[in-house]
Amino acid sequence: MKVHKKNPSWMAGGMATMLLCTLLFSCNNEDFLENGNPEKACDNICFGISSDKSIQTRGYADSDNEGYTAGRFVLRSDNSADTLCVRAIVSDGINVSGFEDEQTLTRGVPVTKDNFEKFHVLAYWSKNGTLVDQFYMDEDAANNGSVWSTDQIYYWPGADHSFQFYAWAPTDADKLTTPSTPQSKELSYTVPANAAEQKDIVVATTTEIRGDNNNAVPLTFKHICTAVRFAVGSQMQPGQIKSVALKGVKNAGTYNMANGAWTLGDATADFSQTLDKETTGNEGNGDEITSAEGTFMMLPQILPADAMIKVVFTNASGVDRTLTASIGDTQWTMGTTVTYKLSITPEYELEFVSQPEVQDAHYVIYPITIKSDDKLPAGGWTLTSNDPTNVTFVEKDKFVSNDVQALVDAGYWLDGYNGISTLTSTTTGDVQVYVFLKENVTEADRNITLSLKPVAQGNYEAKEFSFTQYCPAWNNGIGVERIQDKDYPWGFNWDSDMTVTYDFMSQPSWRRLLIGWYLNFFSGYTYIKVEGIIGSARKVTINFSKLGNLNTATSTSDGAQNTWEIYTFNGINEASALMNQLEAWGGVADKILPTNPTEFAARACAMKNKYKVKVESNANGTVYRPVLEQNDIVWYLPAQNEASSMNDNLSGDYWTSTAITNPGTTAYKYTAGGSTNPWDRNKVIHVRAVRKKP
Repeated sequence: MKVHKKNPSWMAGGMATMLLCTLLFSCNNEDFLENGNPEKACDNICFGISSDKSIQTRGYADSDNEGYTAGRFVLRSDNSADTLCVRAIVSDGINVSGFEDEQTLTRGVPVTKDNFEKFHVLAYWSKNGTLVDQFYMDEDAANNGSVWSTDQIYYWPGADHSFQFYAWAPTDADKLTTPSTPQSKELSYTVPANAAEQKDIVVATTTEIRGDNNNAVPLTFKHICTAVRFAVGSQMQPGQIKSVALKGVKNAGTYNMANGAWTLGDATADFSQTLDKETTGNEGNGDEITSAEGTFMMLPQILPADAMIKVVFTNASGVDRTLTASIGDTQWTMGTTVTYKLSITPEYELEFVSQPEVQDAHYVIYPITIKSDDKLPAGGWTLTSNDPTNVTFVEKDKFVSNDVQALVDAGYWLDGYNGISTLTSTTTGDVQVYVFLKENVTEADRNITLSLKPVAQGNYEAKEFSFTQYCPAWNNGIGVERIQDKDYPWGFNWDSDMTVTYDFMSQPSWRRLLIGWYLNFFSGYTYIKVEGIIGSARKVTINFSKLGNLNTATSTSDGAQNTWEIYTFNGINEASALMNQLEAWGGVADKILPTNPTEFAARACAMKNKYKVKVESNANGTVYRPVLEQNDIVWYLPAQNEASSMNDNLSGDYWTSTAITNPGTTAYKYTAGGSTNPWDRNKVIHVRAVRKKP
């Protein structure tokens, strides 16, 4: 008995309203909710569907981003020395449809308005907080051309009711048992023996929804099985793969739709396919062994200790070999695809981990991460680029000194310490590499491709990493950097609170002597005070308030000169490196400064140039000091009259390098598309570096 029908006299209006609920919006299976109107009002219950994209982070089995390596195995024969190497790759999502760029929600039926035919939905309902002992809805919902709905029309009953919806597809999955009463929210499933009958089951649930919702119910479907497939690895020998099998895996369990968890029984089963797949040895990495229709759809699990892969392979001589490998205690994760790639040579991992990012026109330090494992052929790996003149590399922790490493990490582009154009290394694991880019002062963007491959001779395919380095936006002979950096104050308006003292009393005497000797290079700077005896530094005080009386950088047309005068004023350019060095040597600061006085507009622009390194040594050690010479300031903070030449879709306020010395608390800012005006030096606004055309 359908207790939830409305009076038939209302039916015409209800059907008209229902037909207005346009919920399927695109042939793209991932865009149902994004491209449609799932919240459109209607007084009958209808649905908008989508797939769960939140877990799609590591790529799909058939995509260029193949996923991550979860394990490596060797298939061995009991009666021969033949082996096959296996690499298990896990990719998020289940992609077995055979449709390019589409992810399947039901085996062989990609989710589109044309052929995702139906799903089954249960409506659990409560009245005044009490669960009703029958389903409000227990129907298949289908796409009837413009709406996902059931054949029977169901109406929203009112605010004193509430609902939770549970849905699944396909509706005809073999050996799937579904809830028969509202007391159960479990699906019971036994995996069919035949791979062609195994289904990619998807489930959608909702939170509690009021009975006067009068909007379409959004259902987000997620995969609850694990797809398992076989593919060719880096190299396969000629012959025939007669069959593949998964042995000793759990095959039955219950899925709790309320909490999204499987509970599996202890029973195991074997699953096999006869393939008779011919191999020539010329297959490409990733070519399928099992077809999309032959993908195993398994239950998510930590595999039993006795679980194994079995492959029957006939070599070029016509001899059958049965090869097995244990996969016990490995994991099949729900909603993922596990691809076992077979190869006659050990599979290795060598890839770029970082994602390409566009870079700016000035001198750039671009840290990237690559991954290399110990399966790599002898000799390690090599990293090159298509532009060796402008692109060089240094591996992290391979600088001549930790102090040089610290300077690079602080953003100093160090000429002579910027590495080599061909980097060779045997380091394994996640390896950070600094990519040093020289400035691009042409009128065209620079397209850079990095190539990563084993050093060893052989037919190894290079992994590539491509990105763009912009050229400046040129206008009237002035080029402006293209990427908006962080905002900065102009600086040089600091009060007495901008004072910090470093204590070295806990350091050994030789370290205090080294610090005292190092500070001789700063003896002419009034903002630095050293306390100690006989050349030994016990305390170092840095008082930035003494830098406020800046009486230079007043040019309205020469930003490079202004930037030089600001950057070098009373040794302020040394402050950042000095503070970093004092902390690295164990200095204990008496407080944290309220703002970072080493970050100001002119310095931000100066840091986009190349620096030289001055090496100072004595009996106690060696120090490395970054030095920016005046003729190397090619990127600078524009002067008052240069700012209007910046042409790169600017908006808002930007600092110029022109100071106002009376009363010494302001400088000129430039408003994009407008004029320049005095502005408080402590205000934080935009900064863009410029350079003159060479």
